[in-house]
Amino acid sequence: MSEIQEILSFYEQCLRQEKRCALATVIRTSGPSYRSAGARSIICDDGSFRGGLSAGCLEGDIACRLDGEKKSFIVDYDLSAEDDIRGFPFGCGGSIEILVEPLPNAQAMHAVEWFASLDRPAALLTVLTSEGGIDSGAIYGMNASCDSTYHGKLKFQGMEGFALDVLSERRSKIVETELNGKRTRLFAEYYEPPISVYVFGDGEDARILETSGETYGLNVTRVSRSELRAGAPLVKTYPRLAHSFSVVMTHDLNIDTDVIQQLASLRPPYLGIMGPRSRTERMFKSFESDLQNIIFEPNVFSPVGLDLGAETPREIALSILAEIHSIARGRIPRHLRDVDGAIHERELSLANAMKCSVGKLSVG
Repeated sequence: MSEIQEILSFYEQCLRQEKRCALATVIRTSGPSYRSAGARSIICDDGSFRGGLSAGCLEGDIACRLDGEKKSFIVDYDLSAEDDIRGFPFGCGGSIEILVEPLPNAQAMHAVEWFASLDRPAALLTVLTSEGGIDSGAIYGMNASCDSTYHGKLKFQGMEGFALDVLSERRSKIVETELNGKRTRLFAEYYEPPISVYVFGDGEDARILETSGETYGLNVTRVSRSELRAGAPLVKTYPRLAHSFSVVMTHDLNIDTDVIQQLASLRPPYLGIMGPRSRTERMFKSFESDLQNIIFEPNVFSPVGLDLGAETPREIALSILAEIHSIARGRIPRHLRDVDGAIHERELSLANAMKCSVGKLSVG
């Protein structure tokens, strides 16, 4: 189950138990931080929570602030060595700003539900503060293909422009602007949905890859050989394949060949193929000429996985999932000790390089 699904499930549980709780969202970070802007958590006044803003310390402090007040508020934490929150210093050296929205709050949770429904990156605009006349909360959202939007209580001219900027930069930020003549502070959030993975196969390695991926919060669908033998076109049965990560590991040459041929024509962001390179080359040579050269494209990974010295099915699953995550986030695998700057800095991802047509929108 992905983190955002855990948050929604936990909120339903809190409602049944009539707990006092809030939705907390990281809206700004400066310097080192545990999570980046956009991280969310449902926090109850008894200290329980789902999602995460920190290693658990900030959640505990926010829980102590839930006194029944229904108005949203912002907490600014300095995580330097001198700061002492709940009895001990953090020493991280950074700072973090968190929006806290006491629940129930239909607008806040509808925005989270909208995120949970998406399979492509999106931008969400949330009013933080205003000179007056504009309530805080999510007001507008747009996904990366510009075919799904979220509208909160209000709509303002020019919101599309802010959303497109966030989608282009792939980075959340605070925006100071005017909405309907009111000086307003917005949180312009960039959201990447949980990675969607299709695993083709029935073997122990395929089953372990499925369960491991689910444990790590990926949306995993495993397709069995019996389903593949039925012969239905994959794209009709699984319409999201073109935007998902696929790993082919049926260990049946004929089935693999058919599946790979269908997937190759879709040009998915990631096509991982189990087995030696020579086997994959043999399959591609059997394709029509316009598909044969796809084997050389950067979205095809054969043999699949990172070079971690993997031997067992669990190690192989780790190798594949690490490769998938690095591609989805646009990262070159390396040791964090060798990375300069903040580790949460976003880069353009290969998997999510989806373009919006700015010319189709009227931006105020």
